[in-house]
Amino acid sequence: MSITVRKRRGSALSNSPSDKDRKCCDRKCCDTVPPYCFVQASERCAKTGYTSRWYHLSVGQHYCNECFEHFYRKNKPGYPSYARWCARWERESGDIVSTSPKAFFVDLHLPFWVRCGQLGCGKWRKLPANIDLCHVRQDIVKCLNCDLPEEELVALSKDPEWSSTISYTPLLRHSPLTSLLREYFPDGVGISPSVATHSLAKNTGTLTSSGTSDLSMEDILHPFNHPQEGPRARAFTPDVLEEEEMKSVPGLSGSQTPMADLYMIIRNVLLALWYSKCTEYLYPSSCQSSLSLRGLARIWCAEQLPHVLHLLTKLAYLNCGYLPSAPRPFHFISNLDKKSTVLIIGAGTAGIAAAHHLSNFGHRVKILEANSRIGGRVMDDFSMGSCVGLGAMFITGVCNNPFALLSHQMDLHLRGIDEDRCDLISEFGSHVVKEMDIKVEKHFNDTLDHLSEWRSTEDMVDESLETKLGQLHKDILVEQTPYSEEEWRLLDFHYSNLEFACGATLDKISAVHWDHNDTFYQFSGSHALISEGFSAVLTKLSSSLDVELHTVVASVQTLEDGQMCLVDSKGREWVANKRQEAKSHQQLRGRTC
Repeated sequence: MSITVRKRRGSALSNSPSDKDRKCCDRKCCDTVPPYCFVQASERCAKTGYTSRWYHLSVGQHYCNECFEHFYRKNKPGYPSYARWCARWERESGDIVSTSPKAFFVDLHLPFWVRCGQLGCGKWRKLPANIDLCHVRQDIVKCLNCDLPEEELVALSKDPEWSSTISYTPLLRHSPLTSLLREYFPDGVGISPSVATHSLAKNTGTLTSSGTSDLSMEDILHPFNHPQEGPRARAFTPDVLEEEEMKSVPGLSGSQTPMADLYMIIRNVLLALWYSKCTEYLYPSSCQSSLSLRGLARIWCAEQLPHVLHLLTKLAYLNCGYLPSAPRPFHFISNLDKKSTVLIIGAGTAGIAAAHHLSNFGHRVKILEANSRIGGRVMDDFSMGSCVGLGAMFITGVCNNPFALLSHQMDLHLRGIDEDRCDLISEFGSHVVKEMDIKVEKHFNDTLDHLSEWRSTEDMVDESLETKLGQLHKDILVEQTPYSEEEWRLLDFHYSNLEFACGATLDKISAVHWDHNDTFYQFSGSHALISEGFSAVLTKLSSSLDVELHTVVASVQTLEDGQMCLVDSKGREWVANKRQEAKSHQQLRGRTC
């Protein structure tokens, strides 16, 4: 990329010695003529004049050799400041970004840029280098004179290709990420090690009042993986790009480029802001103040932030769930004429979630449901005065679980389950003897272990899980005493629990592929119940959706123009651009292969 700053009469760039006294930056990507020193700490600072060497940070950002010498040489007056900075940096960092004059100037001397808050202005202005962004009320910043044009450097930094000219690692100052990434070295996740801890107020509001374990926001939502633990479902490793991100963002091909560093900073800041208040919709304008980067990188990130916010919203990592105050459709959706009419078959959990998300993006959605109610396999009974789940009832692993998030957003009562005490009660109302419970559970787990061994054999032939478990049960039982009637009932409990998890009866589940979902990251954390029932979540989520009950789809046809035509059992036709048959993951994995 070649970017050139044109000199304007009367501008700072023209207030310099003659061309023959100037020395240009030797980087091929940098055509700034002449460079100017943003540090200007030495009495001999070249400013825009001659220096024996210009040090390049990016197009539009350089420092001169005189200022370099002023801080780096031990006999110079600026050295004590540099030495103190190095000591703190080495103490707090993971040596991912090593101490150097370049890192020092980036961390302490690059100026912050802020946007004028005056209505109709919005121009970027440069703060004096000695003013830290944390001391500035960005919402009330105004230009001294809004008629003055922006510096030409602003237009340079708005170019998407500008990031390719960066020769340093951009790091956040006073970041909202600090409290969420305590287990990482700061310089490895885009945070400056030299700043004092400035963490976002942790959202630890209690979600239960009568459960056996209290659940906080930290329990149900954590956007980042822990470096010493296994990956969490729906969580990011802060210094790694996900495959779906690299596919979705042009030019984002790996984690070792300046653009990737800046993208991950934007992504991580947005996730931290969503964590802090997941009941409110995130607008780009409300997020930009948290991009506490020095230099022109802040302007580049502010320009790219809406695109990253759109991507994470589309992938339902933020701005998702139940947000009744959010704009409909979401604010960044334009040209609704290009949006599709979508028909969704089935008003179960998957169908309602898909319809809700699609409608947020401006699609016209209708759900066709064969039954007289919504919910699918979710059904609750209140006849005894309390909610009793007749179908799905447990949130298995609340961390990043959409149902836990929805319950919090809807102000429903989550009751934590004490995993160390989960007594089994027989059909006659008595507690199951603990020793018997341990014996049968061990037998069941041994059967699954034998199943894993069988799957690794070369002559293995797939069959139903019911048949294979029955065979393995008999083989193991030969070595044990015969089961009593109560022990058989206990074993049936474990089998039924397995069917509950798979979403199908054992005779319809593959013995080879029954647990193929284990290849995906699982929800972690405590287990919980929703006191008001799962149906309360689906009722609220579907309140604004168009659901047609008592509609059995009899046939699906593709029309000449490529649209889909669905015909129901009453002969009515439903035409849409897209058809979506809503099946949960459990239903899909329950098919015998």
